[in-house]
This record gives sequence, C-alpha cells and structure tokens, in this order.
Amino acid sequence: MSHLEIIGGAFTDCFRSVRLWLLQFFANPILLALFVAWLLIPVASNLHLVFNFVFAFALIVATLTLHAGTLNFLADRQRGETTQLWPAFRRALGHLFPVAIGVALLCLLWLLVNALGSLQTAFPPYVRSTLPVSLRRHTTLPALDTLFSVVLFIARWILAPGLILPLVLQATDRGFRGFGLQGLRAWRKAVLSPVYWFVLTFTALLGVLATQKIMALKPNFISSTFHSEAISLAWRLFIAYLFGLFSWMLTCSVVGRYGAAAGSSSDVAGNPAA
Repeated sequence: MSHLEIIGGAFTDCFRSVRLWLLQFFANPILLALFVAWLLIPVASNLHLVFNFVFAFALIVATLTLHAGTLNFLADRQRGETTQLWPAFRRALGHLFPVAIGVALLCLLWLLVNALGSLQTAFPPYVRSTLPVSLRRHTTLPALDTLFSVVLFIARWILAPGLILPLVLQATDRGFRGFGLQGLRAWRKAVLSPVYWFVLTFTALLGVLATQKIMALKPNFISSTFHSEAISLAWRLFIAYLFGLFSWMLTCSVVGRYGAAAGSSSDVAGNPAA
C-alpha cells in the first residue's frame, strides 16, 4: 500500500461513523462542563470530600472510556470486525487500568517536556554564547528562541503522543497483553512509519497551532459591538472545536490503522483467536 493510500484511508476512516462523531461532539463538552462543576464542589465536610473523590473517579472513567473506545472502534473498523460502538467501548471499559497506565506515561512525558520548557529563557542565550564569533554574528537570539520553541512543540504535541498512543491502543484492545510482544510489534510498526509521523504532524499543526490562531483573532474594536464580539467568539470557539475534534479523530484513525495490524483482542466477536 502506497503512502498516499494510507493517508487517504486514515482520512476516510475517521468520517465513516456518524454516531462516533456525534458521540465525540457532544460528550467532550459535557465532560468539560462536569469538570467545571467538580471544581465548584465544596470541601467543607468529610461527605463533600468523599463526593469529590467519587465524582472525580467517575469523570476520569468516562473520559478514558470515551477516547479509548474511540481508538478501539477505529481499529476494529480497519480490521473489519465490527461496526457497532458498544463492543469497542465495552472492551475499553474492561481494560481501563492498563489504559490509565498508558495515559500516565503520556502525562509523564508531558511533564518532562514542560520541565525542559522552563529552560526557555536560559538555554538559547547559553547556546548562543558558546558559538564561535563567526557564527554568533549570523545567529540572533530570537532565532534560537524560536528554534527552541519549535523543538518543544514537536516534543510535546508530536513525539510524546506519537510514542505513547500506539501502546494505549494495544492496552485498550488487549489489556495488559497489549504491553507484550505482539503489542510492541504494532508499536514498532507505527513509530517506524514516516506516514504515521506525517499525519501526526498535520494533526498537531491543525489541532494546536491553527486553533490557537483562530482563537487569537480579534474583531474590529473600532466599529464592533458587544453583540458582534459575542457572535465572533462563538464562531471562533465552534470552528476551533471542530478543528480540534477532527485532528483527534484523524489521529485515532491513523493509530488504529497501524494498531490493527497486530490482530484483534480475544474478546472481540468473530475473532478466530477467541
């Protein structure tokens, strides 16, 4: 299969289920609203503390199930095993603990990248000070600062998700067996594919940079009114949300396309290995 066919297949796969899109479209804002509600829960008594922990646990379970189930469903569609949402999400719910381990690894990588981000103000000047005078004349500090920001962006939004998401898919599909030899083979196939990284780069640019640019747009404050500014904000939020959602769905699609090569979980109906 050519590179263009893989990219085109990942693109079309993420649009094949209207139900999955509707689920993602409405579930994410609901989960965000519930998270905001959780922040407003008081902690004045032991009962409030217990309710806080129970509510937070239920919110984490729902969030992990939503996105892990999406990975499962798109991988199942690639294998041609099922077109139903429930089996994929049920399997994700049953494998929630190994999925949480994979997500924890992703968060750990993000923390490491954020720690590197603390060097933003010190590292570029240090690098420039170590350069020979002949190079320093042609290397400005803003250029090095921009280069460092690009490296951080690549590490945070491309490398970290790209390295962990194939493992998360294997975990949500197979449970702890996803960290075994067959799961590592699927992981290796993904991370060694230039097409895989090309798609992740595109989704990062669209889902992160493009949405930031959209939200940074400002109406003409000379002639604008409160009503027009509210409409502008609503439209920018809506378009940015669509861009972000499409980026996530395309990412899940390409991860599922490479993860499906490892075969299917033993609890998927119709699996010959069951």
